[in-house]
Amino acid sequence: MPKCPLCEREVPELMEKHHLRTQKTDKKDTIRVCRECHKTIHTLFGNNELRNPALELDTLDGLMANERFFKAVKFIRKVPPGQYMKAKESKHRKRKR
Repeated sequence: MPKCPLCEREVPELMEKHHLRTQKTDKKDTIRVCRECHKTIHTLFGNNELRNPALELDTLDGLMANERFFKAVKFIRKVPPGQYMKAKESKHRKRKR
């Protein structure tokens, strides 16, 4: 049974495609992650942060090396697959409204 490469939970029916690099640059560079990890990536980081090569968020190792994301993944590992999880927007990320 496939596991999420980030939280390592078995959630085959809840896997989503995440583009490690933006769709405009490389459509083939994708990974399959669980819904909760995917939602957390896009809640914590804006597209500009994900595109920033200095932050190294375009690899699995880079994402897991990020302290904010790693803490979130530690929590996700405790959540049963399929259970609703509300992700709060990061205090570090400011949205333009």
